[in-house]
Amino acid sequence: MSSCFSGLDPPCGVQPVTIDVSPTHPLLQLARVIPWQALPDMGRPDLQRTTAKGKWWLGRKLMLRIHLGACLLQWLYNLTDRQVDWAIKDNAAYQLFCGRGVVNNWRPPDHTKSAEFRSRLAPETQRHVANTVAVWATQLGFADPSAMDIDSTGQEANIAYPSDTHLMVKMPLLVHKVWRYRQQNMSFFTDFLPAVEVKAVKAKARASLFRDRQDAAQAQPLWQALWHAALTQIGHVRKYFDGLLDSDRQRMPWNIRQALDHVHEHCANLFLHVASFLCRGVVVPDKAFSLHAKAVSCFNKGKAAKGVQCGRACQLGRIGGNFLLVGACTSIRMEDKAAVRPMSAEHQRLFGAGVLTSAGTDKGYYSGANRTYLRAVEGLKAFCLQQPGLDPHTLSERDAEPHARLVDRRAGIEPFIGHAKHGGQLGQSRMKTDATTLAAGYAAIGGFNLRQLIRHLLGKDIKPLG
Repeated sequence: MSSCFSGLDPPCGVQPVTIDVSPTHPLLQLARVIPWQALPDMGRPDLQRTTAKGKWWLGRKLMLRIHLGACLLQWLYNLTDRQVDWAIKDNAAYQLFCGRGVVNNWRPPDHTKSAEFRSRLAPETQRHVANTVAVWATQLGFADPSAMDIDSTGQEANIAYPSDTHLMVKMPLLVHKVWRYRQQNMSFFTDFLPAVEVKAVKAKARASLFRDRQDAAQAQPLWQALWHAALTQIGHVRKYFDGLLDSDRQRMPWNIRQALDHVHEHCANLFLHVASFLCRGVVVPDKAFSLHAKAVSCFNKGKAAKGVQCGRACQLGRIGGNFLLVGACTSIRMEDKAAVRPMSAEHQRLFGAGVLTSAGTDKGYYSGANRTYLRAVEGLKAFCLQQPGLDPHTLSERDAEPHARLVDRRAGIEPFIGHAKHGGQLGQSRMKTDATTLAAGYAAIGGFNLRQLIRHLLGKDIKPLG
């Protein structure tokens, strides 16, 4: 076999390159069926509310078609702001999807502008767009909203494991960060002697974490030593934070202000709650799990493959054609029994009353009130609200067949929830705030629906719901 050594020695040259994108490219087919004119109407209230003068733009005019395309690409491929910035500059199909050739004075968006545009859209708006993709699929004949199965899943927040040991180490780190900044930038505090000995706190934390787990009597003294060390180190300097002027605060960098806010908000309560646990052995109900995330709760569904999850719950529904609907997250835990009515109402809002003819849930959704409600839903001919402890053999021959069929069909939503988690931030968010974490979960459902829409456009056969 011969070898060609051409191009090994000369440096890489820069020259114009023409790239042909096939008209059958999946992104181009998707761009043709998306009603781009309707998307700005969904985001108009958010875009106008986030500016002082009620305009759509900040500075120069906002190129809506470009930013909407970039946002949908992030949904589709779970891209960060920098990744979508680089991808649009390098990928010809991405450029066409974002409107190159149809937008006047087209230019690729900077990653900072992509983040700014996405942050201006409220989580509820992103949920509305994610569910609207299923409506587009229905209008194209790819989805069948007459059947829906409901299930819940958890979205883990971007936080460390919420142990008191970690939080009691984190708090001295934040206090030390603010105190060091004040000593370096405010001449009045330059010669102050108090300091936060972070190493002393970390030494107590290591002793607590790497203790002999077989000896339960060691835990209490080690936790008490850590609590005393952390509180002592913080107490040396925290009293000087109370006299900070507003003018001094405004001159601080954003990260120092954020650390100071966390100290003021959580410091006192954190050590009081830990002391309550050390003395009484009882966890305070409103205990903080993180210093930056508030909408967090701990879940344990008893599944063998999953332990304790820290985050929030989401309610999802699957319709025919394997598209997902996401319900509004009105609480952190989103209890299953309370989600039947909202999910049914969301289906009616999207597709109209009387369209839903069959529905299925698991045992967590059963209640007498839900059974009565589903019987009264207009057009609903069959539903399976699985009852805990019910023996299927006790059902009549007429009811046994639809019950078994709907139970099997409802189980089919599980893999699609897994696909939505794998292709987005529904499994674990990388966002820092509660609002952006919630929006990222909604975006994951939107990205899943867009990928399903592409599959239908490419002619993939998808088994309809029974």
